[in-house]
This record gives sequence, C-alpha cells and structure tokens, in this order.
Amino acid sequence: MASYTIRVELKKQTDKMRTELLFRMLENGFSRCVVCERGFTYALPSNEFVYVGKDDKAFLMNKVVSLISDISDDPSVLITRSDERCWTGLRVVDLG
Repeated sequence: MASYTIRVELKKQTDKMRTELLFRMLENGFSRCVVCERGFTYALPSNEFVYVGKDDKAFLMNKVVSLISDISDDPSVLITRSDERCWTGLRVVDLG
C-alpha cells in the first residue's frame, strides 16, 4: 500500500471551514497523525493529512477536491507520495 501526505489550503479560511475540512477528511479515511519507528504518534500541522491505501494520487486528488469544493472556492491541494518521512517539532499525541 502507498502512503501519501496531503496538504490543503482553503482560501480565506475561517475556524468553521477548518473544522468542516477536518471532519470531512477524517470521515473519508484520512489521518492527522504520523507514527515513528518507536511507535510514538505525532500530530501533523494544520490542514495536513496522511492517507494509506491502494488509491493512486490522481484518484486521491479528485476525492479531496470533491470533498472540499463546497467549503472553499479554488482550494489549493498538494499530494505527495511518501515512502519515508522525517520531522521535527511535531506534538506527541497520547492515544492511551
């Protein structure tokens, strides 16, 4: 399965728009966290998501744009296939 990082920018974003984006993405199989090799879970920056699955980036682009098109006019979406990730400064999430 492939892993993707998805970044979404909403034009003139409000708190309500950001909340709606978050719920729509989570309800459709996207995650807001990454897990390191030691098993710790980290929260991603705002409007950034992870998707792991069999879908390709073109399918994901259409899916994301369809999910958010009525939240914001002309949203910016960047999808990157991520075979490996490296990060610093992300907040640890306690899922326990």
